[in-house]
Amino acid sequence: MSFEHRGFRVTVEVAPDAADIQWQCRAAIQGLVGSTAAAHLHDVELTVPKLKIDVLMALSMVEHRAVASIDEWHAAHTAATEPA
Repeated sequence: MSFEHRGFRVTVEVAPDAADIQWQCRAAIQGLVGSTAAAHLHDVELTVPKLKIDVLMALSMVEHRAVASIDEWHAAHTAATEPA
């Protein structure tokens, strides 16, 4: 699944681990245009137990963490470029 947020594309993947005990979640963040294209944000990775959390909740958790990472980058970048 992919979505865009503040000039970044977030691609989320969720799959069970080899033992089928945990969800392996990953959100790849890629800048699309302007200043975001040059930005490098680390992928968000999360491992959660399947017995406690269903796949939709795991997907939601990694999406929220990716959006928070983008928002933090945007706040820092905007603060650094605004005139005093």
